[in-house]
Amino acid sequence: MAMHRSRRNWIALSVATTALLGAPVWTPAWTPAWTPAWAPAWAQEYGDASRGATLAVGVCVACHGVRKGEGSVNPLAPPFTVIADVRGMSAMALNVALLSSHRTMPNIVLDPQERADVVAYILSLKSN
Repeated sequence: MAMHRSRRNWIALSVATTALLGAPVWTPAWTPAWTPAWAPAWAQEYGDASRGATLAVGVCVACHGVRKGEGSVNPLAPPFTVIADVRGMSAMALNVALLSSHRTMPNIVLDPQERADVVAYILSLKSN
């Protein structure tokens, strides 16, 4: 009898979990119109390219060329336009790169919003 009840509870828990995972996720009113309704609101910070430009000019310019047509001070640091034009470059790839340490790059710690802003700025420099 106990095994039967245990199995029934397990099935109920499985069904409830499946229903919750398949349910649409609530999105707040401030979610941009182009965001799919099923996308979780916490999945991504939305960056502001102008704030990212300001941050890049204040921090990243020590090594990188941060504006269009600007070369890098450090020859090992590619200009942001080159980074932006790398085939397949995406917000996710840039976010991962900014979270990863590099031997040739100082460990600059950006909070999630600053990171999103810099990513938005770099992607705004894409030439195509």
